[in-house]
Amino acid sequence: MKHSIVITILLIFLVACSHVTNEKKVNNEVNKLALTWYQLAEKNRVNHEFSKALKHYELSYEFALKRNNLRLQLFILARQASVFSQLGKKAQSLVKLSSAKELLAHEIPETSEEFNILQITVLKHLGQHEEALELLNSNKTFFKTEEQKIYANWLQQELETEADKQNSNSDLSSNLDNDFNFLYTLYEKNKLANLEILTYVGIRYLKLLSDNQKPELQAALRDMLRFFSEQENGAKTAQCYKIAANYYGSVGASDKANYFSKKAKEIEAYLIN
Repeated sequence: MKHSIVITILLIFLVACSHVTNEKKVNNEVNKLALTWYQLAEKNRVNHEFSKALKHYELSYEFALKRNNLRLQLFILARQASVFSQLGKKAQSLVKLSSAKELLAHEIPETSEEFNILQITVLKHLGQHEEALELLNSNKTFFKTEEQKIYANWLQQELETEADKQNSNSDLSSNLDNDFNFLYTLYEKNKLANLEILTYVGIRYLKLLSDNQKPELQAALRDMLRFFSEQENGAKTAQCYKIAANYYGSVGASDKANYFSKKAKEIEAYLIN
């Protein structure tokens, strides 16, 4: 009896072990750490906290290497290149861009379209507007949704303006008003997929309204200040106030211009990078 009990226990143990060994076990703890640091770095980048962003991208890259998450490694290298380009550190930006291209060519060439989209921003900040425009035009099929197409059109307009400043103009069209209103309505309805698109288009829209001394700036300014307040983006809030200061200065409202300029400087003084 005792012998049969021992055999029964042994069989149960062996069956239990067989279930463990037959299942595919995937550890994801390192990958979670890589993604956590990446998300924090992205928030830092959007808020122009560039020193923090670089630090957190590096931590994310360390764990992405350990996990061998190739896509994340590629995106981190591209984002690091972007931050360095915004800081005016061209050599360091190009080093990161070169590393990303090497990874892309040897391990994940199928991700080339996504990488090209990230690369456009880097080239823009490096002042290589013609190259950025060429890359944008050759990857237009990437932009499928309406908000993505709006972003691509606005980016194309900016790059064309920068590439040919002599023949550029900053005239407004009704499409620009419609684009901004469309994106902001999506945001209010919580249907905007990418907040950075509204960030980019909104700032560009305010600049165009200011350059053309359009009173519509006042309503758009209220919307964008609310948006950046809700996103807790102090850097972009300060940028909005700077644009407002320029606008009111150009229309002769010196008191308002001085106030908004002072407000921008006050916010920037508290921004720790």
